[in-house]
Amino acid sequence: MNSKTLLSLLKIKKTYGNFPVAVEKISTDSREIDGNSIFVAIKGHLVDGQNFIPDVLEKGCRFIISDRYYDVGDDAGILVVKDPAKVGALFAEYIYDFPHEAMTMIGVTGTNGKTTVATMIHSLSRAMGKESAYLGTNGFMVNDDRYVSVNTTPESIKLHHRMNAAAEEGAEVFAMEVSSHGLKLGRPYGINFDIAIFTNLSQDHLDFHPTMDDYGYTKGLLFSQMGQDVKERKFVVLNNDDPWSEQYQRMTPHEVITYGMDSASDFYPTEIDGSLEGFNFTLNTPEGEFFVNSPFIGEFNIQNLMAAIISEWLQGYDLAKIIRAVEVMAPVEGRLEVLDTSLPINLIIDFAHTPDALEKIMNTIQPFAAGRLLFLVGMTGERDTTKAKEMGEIATRADIAIFTPDNPANDDPGMLVKLLEAGAGSDNYHSFTDRDAGIRYAVEISEPGDTIVLACKGREPYQIMENYVKVPHRDDLIALDAAYRKYRPKEYLEE
Repeated sequence: MNSKTLLSLLKIKKTYGNFPVAVEKISTDSREIDGNSIFVAIKGHLVDGQNFIPDVLEKGCRFIISDRYYDVGDDAGILVVKDPAKVGALFAEYIYDFPHEAMTMIGVTGTNGKTTVATMIHSLSRAMGKESAYLGTNGFMVNDDRYVSVNTTPESIKLHHRMNAAAEEGAEVFAMEVSSHGLKLGRPYGINFDIAIFTNLSQDHLDFHPTMDDYGYTKGLLFSQMGQDVKERKFVVLNNDDPWSEQYQRMTPHEVITYGMDSASDFYPTEIDGSLEGFNFTLNTPEGEFFVNSPFIGEFNIQNLMAAIISEWLQGYDLAKIIRAVEVMAPVEGRLEVLDTSLPINLIIDFAHTPDALEKIMNTIQPFAAGRLLFLVGMTGERDTTKAKEMGEIATRADIAIFTPDNPANDDPGMLVKLLEAGAGSDNYHSFTDRDAGIRYAVEISEPGDTIVLACKGREPYQIMENYVKVPHRDDLIALDAAYRKYRPKEYLEE
């Protein structure tokens, strides 16, 4: 890409030094930079990108974007702008030739359900014969290949890398989670979404958003930024059961399709029947009634599934074909996932870490718990602590509650556990400052027929400890190891 062409895109800028004739890549990560790259020096909360300018110059980089002057000498150029991230996203669009235009872009936002809905869309798109990509909490996938992704919504330039990689692999659909952090920080800059989906909104992230109104309206940026050009066929899919949908409907001129649990919605279920093996229901749609045999557990997953079905229908697929594909969908990893059904206990992991999500998990699982229900929750460090009391109260509705920290970071694990204890509605709880120990205790005291729910982490592969060190940790692997040692000691320990 010609450097002069890129510089000409900006009306307000300051340039110093000499820029290369052309560039091929752009990144905020100094480790990815070479002589054909633009380095975008972003000043973050913990790290200032300008500190890495000497490193990238040594690697041959000759084009740098920053919000402040830095002497790069005569052999390189520095572009000084107000918002390097936004300019970087703009340049990335041109460098990678607008990758989103080659795909149907689907954005999913909400407090809970983003991962489930986006993953369901990816799975259904594959079943419809489409090349597809997914990006979110569970990583980055192109068709069946999975890659690590650090943030739910990556910073804007990394996000463009992901879109470009998906487009180069032939992806026709790109389903991504769009977090409130990502929206407020401008990470989806430049993405032209075709379908935007809202799942729900409840208390979370009040360490980042000053009020719930700020949190709610930030989510609304996904819909307001879809633009005013009604010649573009775009759609907004809203959860009719959530009052915020009324606000979001007013934020867009594009057609709105609603889903919910009653007939006030365009899509709604009736005749619901469920177990820990899945929920069946009749799906009422503008095109008639369809029986859905779903492998997913819980009424909230009926809502998530309806959102995913609608997204495929809006792309022109026959509803009957979509619903046939639902029957063979795999569970969403770490979301109400039942581990090894051959065990004499029900062992379930889930990512739920808000009061609303925990309430839904409790209401879903409790009716099917033949034996005792053991419910483990963790409080996250350096996050919104005002939700801890309610989380503790919900957990103690089970027969036995277990409190642990979750990604304590620089907070005292003991303090995090005490925040949960403050909400306990009874004394039927046990506390551990080490999550591994809490999981193993839950399994050790279990009896055949019991159900254990490990909430808050899903398949997240680490614990964030002091100084933000990520220590390997998997709830599912720890729980299975403990369960096999307890219930299958001979064959397991001999392997």
